[in-house]
Amino acid sequence: MPLYVTKLCYIVVYNKRRLAFYPSLGYYNHGPMSYLEVLNISKSYGDVRALVDVSFEVDEGEYFCIVGPTGAGKTTLLKIIAGLLKPDHGRIVLDGVDVTYMPSEERGVAYMPQGYALFPHMTVWENVAYGAAMKGLSKERAIMALKMVGLLHRKNSYPHELSGGQQQRVALARAIASGSRLLLLDEPLSALDLLLNIELRYELRRYAKELGLTVLHVTHDSEEAMSIADRLLVLNKGRVQQIGEPEEVYIKPRNLFIAKFLGDATMLRGRVIDIEDDFFMVEVEGLGLVKVRGHPPTKDLVLVIRPEDILLVDENDVFDDNVFKGKVRDVEFQGVKARLHVVVGEVEVLLDAWLDSGYIMSLKGKHVLLKMPSNRILVYEDSGEDLHYMPWR
Repeated sequence: MPLYVTKLCYIVVYNKRRLAFYPSLGYYNHGPMSYLEVLNISKSYGDVRALVDVSFEVDEGEYFCIVGPTGAGKTTLLKIIAGLLKPDHGRIVLDGVDVTYMPSEERGVAYMPQGYALFPHMTVWENVAYGAAMKGLSKERAIMALKMVGLLHRKNSYPHELSGGQQQRVALARAIASGSRLLLLDEPLSALDLLLNIELRYELRRYAKELGLTVLHVTHDSEEAMSIADRLLVLNKGRVQQIGEPEEVYIKPRNLFIAKFLGDATMLRGRVIDIEDDFFMVEVEGLGLVKVRGHPPTKDLVLVIRPEDILLVDENDVFDDNVFKGKVRDVEFQGVKARLHVVVGEVEVLLDAWLDSGYIMSLKGKHVLLKMPSNRILVYEDSGEDLHYMPWR
């Protein structure tokens, strides 16, 4: 990690137009540096704290997603990195240079806002090629970008002649064609239909890797973030909740908010009544006793278990730990699998089952046995918050 020394100095930045001097905090590097470093960024709007002491690092060539619900501070953070907003506190370091006070046009980043910001009097081609031409880049890069988003055939159209999703794809192509090494993308896929969203997310990641680009991709869609990111940052109420690889954050969410936000789950409120060597017993409201592997952090708990971790079992397993009998209230067809809503006691349990036969879809209204493996149950302190939370999609 670099060691930062708070001495006032000036950074000199040269580009084709002029020399520029920016006041900065100097630092001495005592180790390898990340390409982008966001250091203790805070920002308030009046009494509203949009960002609170946000810090993270992004390596060169990394595809990094910032995910969180509406109002989490994602766009504010991206605008500060782009130089469109100034933080109240903290520093932005890009490729070893403190750019906190540097104008946005000097930072060498491409920013794609949610509102697209296309030039209405320019054609699709002119919008996409404009940034590349300003930087002396070849037309081939603009052609490649338009091919990627599937709009090369609309290059002579104007923005008002395109749908909202097509305008979004033009803005994305413009960012890619700009030649910038760092792309800041604010909800780049939000206006697209599901099939195009899925297709473009993989194309976007592939081209970013092929071109050696570093990408910060902001989204409210946890599934989108987990499918595309090398690492992701979960943001809520202006605070960093967790940073890590998608699988790590999904399997080991640091708090109850992350566990709820990143996917559907059954959430059970209970109280510890017995502790054994490597297990403890929890009396769950409306369900009964649940055996959990590990050590309880406190007596009052919330247990979380994902639908894919709950198993359908038969009578041979009835005496195993955490086997419950319930009635299937509903069955949702989801392609290769089905989502079962099973009422057990006074709670509803979500369970995913593979559709290897027509048997699963016929279970509505029938009684089944299900098992909650003790080593697949996540455990959190009970904060008293509402557990009936639908994840953002």
